[in-house]
Amino acid sequence: MKKHSSSNAQDDAIVYMHNGKPVLATVLKKFQASSVRSSKGFTSVSGSSKLYAQAIDIETGKVLWSHRLKAENNRGQDWGDAILLGQSSRYLFFLRNELYVISKETGEIVARNENLKDLQDKLLTESSIYPTFINNYAYNDSLQAVVIKGSDGLTYLLDGNTLQTKQEDNPYFEKSTHKPHHIDYNTQLVTITREGELYSALMSDKDQQLLQQGNKIPYGPREAARRFLFTGKQLTLQKANNDLYLYGGFLKAANQDTLLFSQNDPLYYKGIYQLLSRGDEKHQTAFQLPGGGHIILHRTTVERDAPILLTAVKQDGKKLWQIATNMRNIVKVIELPDHLVVMASQENNNSFSDLLYISLSDGSTRKYNFKDGTFSPLIGK
Repeated sequence: MKKHSSSNAQDDAIVYMHNGKPVLATVLKKFQASSVRSSKGFTSVSGSSKLYAQAIDIETGKVLWSHRLKAENNRGQDWGDAILLGQSSRYLFFLRNELYVISKETGEIVARNENLKDLQDKLLTESSIYPTFINNYAYNDSLQAVVIKGSDGLTYLLDGNTLQTKQEDNPYFEKSTHKPHHIDYNTQLVTITREGELYSALMSDKDQQLLQQGNKIPYGPREAARRFLFTGKQLTLQKANNDLYLYGGFLKAANQDTLLFSQNDPLYYKGIYQLLSRGDEKHQTAFQLPGGGHIILHRTTVERDAPILLTAVKQDGKKLWQIATNMRNIVKVIELPDHLVVMASQENNNSFSDLLYISLSDGSTRKYNFKDGTFSPLIGK
């Protein structure tokens, strides 16, 4: 049954520093298969899942602590998803039918619903479904507090550092809704970016020909599979070299919603900006290597879910290093001063099975697999 069992972490994972080392905190879902049936080419797997709050030393792959999240919901059922709501300087806040407060320093659970005496009779335990429907709890970074919807319809705050509670006049849950989010390869990249007047784009020779003729280029992420790096001024982009990047794009900068290109530009709807449709249109800033340059995400073949390669290049297109991830999707990327933490999987969803810890200086990479608990090096090119 091991083949059909799995261990996956969620994309609400966060990274924080503990004793000078980066730590990944996440919700881990362990599925244990109990029976497998095959009929007419279809396979159905039955089993049960357990949910854990877990922290891992990213540099060593050591599990620092792990807690089973098994609080029952308001119907007395062991059902519902778990969520990592957020973090303060002292605590991590998990939700699985009820609140779990975990100390970053010790890894111990320091509070649950029963410990919040002032709110105990007002705390709701409805189940949540991640990521589309999260009930009654949210973490607000600006307030540094957990925002709680009480059973009396009022809003309460749990201070993220003191764990003191108070009523909040702002009707937070009347204004805040949690929207579904879709994660796939294309949401992690941008295919055109710029620094000042210097543009960088990943497109095909046919794209370049159409642009020179003043025509529109094909719109959408599956267009122009064979892409090359072009650099230069907006109207005079030139191919940097003949290095091929299948469905390639620049890794986008994390947590930056900067729009680099204005819709007031007369060429916006007919020129090179059509390339924005091939990546995340709302995130137009590419990740910058410490010494300048970019990381290009691309596929090994033109198949829709072919394994992903990561290639670091200088501004002029010269290759610095390359990593064969052997993964088909990148769920989330967190930037550290000298490393990237890449959460990757074989599926297009909001969970990841592997964690890549990548040195930005030379591309040396170690991969942690949640199912096997192994931490091993990847060989770059």
